[in-house]
Amino acid sequence: MKSLKIASIVILSLFTFFSCDNEPLDGDFAIENEETELTCVEATQNLAEISETYAITPTDDASYAVICNDYAEALQNMITSCGDNTGALQSLLDSLNCPDATNSCTTAQAATDTAESAYQADATNTTLCNAYKTALQNEITQCGDADGSLQAIVDGLDCGTTNSEDLLLTEMIWTELDGTTYTDTFSYDGNKLTSITESGNLVNTYEYESDQLIRINSYEEDGSISDYVIPEYDADDKLISYVVYITNGNEGLKFDLTYNANGTITENKYSGDHVSQTNFLSETIITLQNDQIIVESFDDGTDSTYAYDTQNGMFKNISNLNTLNLINIDFSGYIDGGMNNLVSLTEDVNGNPVVYENYEYTYNSNNYPESSNDYIEGDLDTTREYIYE
Repeated sequence: MKSLKIASIVILSLFTFFSCDNEPLDGDFAIENEETELTCVEATQNLAEISETYAITPTDDASYAVICNDYAEALQNMITSCGDNTGALQSLLDSLNCPDATNSCTTAQAATDTAESAYQADATNTTLCNAYKTALQNEITQCGDADGSLQAIVDGLDCGTTNSEDLLLTEMIWTELDGTTYTDTFSYDGNKLTSITESGNLVNTYEYESDQLIRINSYEEDGSISDYVIPEYDADDKLISYVVYITNGNEGLKFDLTYNANGTITENKYSGDHVSQTNFLSETIITLQNDQIIVESFDDGTDSTYAYDTQNGMFKNISNLNTLNLINIDFSGYIDGGMNNLVSLTEDVNGNPVVYENYEYTYNSNNYPESSNDYIEGDLDTTREYIYE
């Protein structure tokens, strides 16, 4: 399929972001004692990391009880440290039914053994490394560590650090389950994305005035423009609205963005024609972190949660990334992520969360994605290979 995000334009989220001056943790799942209160940024980082592991751990896995309870603790820490204005986090926490992971040192040791075996089979996998580290830390809590040997293993684990190499994604090679392949090619002027083609056919072009994105064009297979986007900015070059002009039928969709004091963005959507768009359609609350969307809360009561890895994002060095992300949630699906890479999308409808999409990556020596397996509702959908320059 083209992009998993295109197949699900109305997608749901549930983190709540607050501006914090504290620095985030360095990628370890935090095991905090009761007297330690996490900052909002730390709680957000911890929840993003444990969500990645929880999303891919089956319920019959020996380490599931530990990971599920760590996930529940991370949700509670997020609520305590950041608040939960929409109630989405609490709904997700209430829906969890984690097995008891605290009643046995033996259970903790079994979980560590399972996590270690998975990690040893693929020691370059950041998710497996962090899962192993989490299991070790839980075993220390449950069983103690009189000789310090478990802590020594924890201290010796290097689960990956980000690298600031300014790589740009140039090709994304998709392989369907039936063996069909096609290639998306990304072209640039410096670090400004100028066009995307699919197996030689033009898909999108991007226009700039100086360094500011001023138009996105989307194309039909015959090369004609199917629709285009015109963004509008305030005096501080912040995106405040954009209009999608659909060429067939003289239809226009306008999206007005209001930046709230708590760090969220209110997006109001209107319909109309190419001249004006005044018919109110819907309101969405968007939360950003690291130029990537972590929350969408829709006015119909549904939510979407995006979780990310801690490695270099495949799109992280593209100019105008924040603007592209805000526009692409409605317009197209090429930009999924920012500083990091999307690992799961949880859709929550009336308190019933479902992990709709999840992604498993391998990484190159610069800690950018090298390949991925893409799943929809737990079933493998496509594989991808990523090429940079």
